Amino acid sequence: MAELRSLLKPNEKVSLYAVSVDPVEKSLELTQKIAKDGNGDVNFQLLSDPNHKTIDAYGLFDPAYVGKGVEGIPHPAVYILDKNRKVLWAKVESDYRKRPTNADIRTELDKLK
Repeated sequence: MAELRSLLKPNEKVSLYAVSVDPVEKSLELTQKIAKDGNGDVNFQLLSDPNHKTIDAYGLFDPAYVGKGVEGIPHPAVYILDKNRKVLWAKVESDYRKRPTNADIRTELDKLK
């Protein structure tokens, strides 16, 4: 998530949101921890979805975590939506260690111009 701070270009008319299963307090702690690395604050919204309603709606629920105290952890994913919330591009990973890269996302954002 820290890498996403450098994704957007200055004055780019794109809104970036991250969705986490963590409660608001834990998400706030995470953003503060990231900011301490000296590379700036988290410059996008981190939305809390502890009941994983949004995560489930996008089909991202990862059953590998059921019964392990962290149920609801989603598959890593990035969606690019237009103003009408139509999905223009999506990249979903099944392995939590593999995440869509800024380069992948940037390539798709640049195609929208």
